[in-house]
Amino acid sequence: MNTRRVIQLSLVHVGVSLTVVPITGTLNRIMIADMGMPAVLVGMLVALPYLLSPLQVFVGNWSDRHPVWGLHRSPWILAGGLMASFGSYMAAHAAYLLDQNFWPGLIASMAIFSLWGVGVNVASVSYLSLASELTENARKGWRTATVGAMWTAMILSTIVASIGLSRALAGDESESGIYTAFGAIWLVATVLILIGAAGIEPGPDPARVARNTADNPVTALRALGGNPTARRFFLYLLLVLIGIRAQDVLLEPFAADALNLSISATTRLEAIWGVGVFITLLGGLGLVYRFGKRANANAGAVVAILGFVGIIAAGALHNAPFFYAAVFVLGLGSGLMTVSNLSFMLDMTVPQSVGLYMGAWGVANFLAQSLGTIGGALFRDIAYLLTGNVVLGYMTVFGIEIVGLIAAIILFRTISVEQFQREARVELVDVLALAGD
Repeated sequence: MNTRRVIQLSLVHVGVSLTVVPITGTLNRIMIADMGMPAVLVGMLVALPYLLSPLQVFVGNWSDRHPVWGLHRSPWILAGGLMASFGSYMAAHAAYLLDQNFWPGLIASMAIFSLWGVGVNVASVSYLSLASELTENARKGWRTATVGAMWTAMILSTIVASIGLSRALAGDESESGIYTAFGAIWLVATVLILIGAAGIEPGPDPARVARNTADNPVTALRALGGNPTARRFFLYLLLVLIGIRAQDVLLEPFAADALNLSISATTRLEAIWGVGVFITLLGGLGLVYRFGKRANANAGAVVAILGFVGIIAAGALHNAPFFYAAVFVLGLGSGLMTVSNLSFMLDMTVPQSVGLYMGAWGVANFLAQSLGTIGGALFRDIAYLLTGNVVLGYMTVFGIEIVGLIAAIILFRTISVEQFQREARVELVDVLALAGD
């Protein structure tokens, strides 16, 4: 591990993450609040990439054993990243086609959002697996520092991209203006991915042996399912990620419907949230070293809960400044949780099966996104239909997220890295022996 590779991993992570910004920070608001589409329809389209998350297990498992040009990760990083950037740009075109001509637009939207999702899945499992491998035998501190650098760069880029999109759209909120803004994001993301993937992976290693990887990913998942600690950690990730990210597709439309904010103003919410995340992301590094990952994650959950309470209150009071402050607090809580949970996730692996386990935790990530996005949108629509109050629909979803975070804090107390690794080694040996009989 060295500084150059940390920078390149950060560039790749930034490039892939930038493809999400225009979709969940701008396009969701346009489709729900301006085009008047049902939130559940938009939620299902945004969740299509997450529903493809089992692909992470297959790609992670395959790349563990089958190099491309002697490399296990970087070819997949490059291919997935370029698919993600192109799919993100085309998503705006698909949305306007859907608004103008439903059935052709729906088919095009499903194809394009799926393309984006496949790319995000393939790239994510590949660069996270590479990060785990490069830091496995590095000196103490490299792993947490790498995670911190990657997510700090991502948050800063999100802030910059959000502000840039907001300023671009302030002058032109037309269809062509949307295409231009999305095109700028595509260009930047593509360049970062190309630079980040170039020479990032060490050359072929003749001594590399994937001892604990099953020939069939489904067989390997049986090992994961037979590990009680792994099951609890999987559920924990679901609760945490639903709790802090289920509002992704709803926060901007909520600001439009409850507070009458413009497209430019709601696009800035990503920047406000990002500043909060950035502050506690940097502070969280010190807290991880001093108090541990578990305490840091639980504190972040409490702060995020306070943020959601503030968002609900701001909607009830129709108070935009208070709403902005609550979004900032939500960002603070998210930042506190990010470094500790991601570092914890990197610890929840066993040697020679990094791709498999990173793929499994990636499934938890994207499954949570899909459940939160679709479920949250559905609850919003149902509450709106039952009450006739669209703002109450959003508040219902935010309340559910609060409950999920409380449950996650309780569950986290039962999870141990040491216990997971003992159980993982035993279960993998048993399952692979049975598979070979």
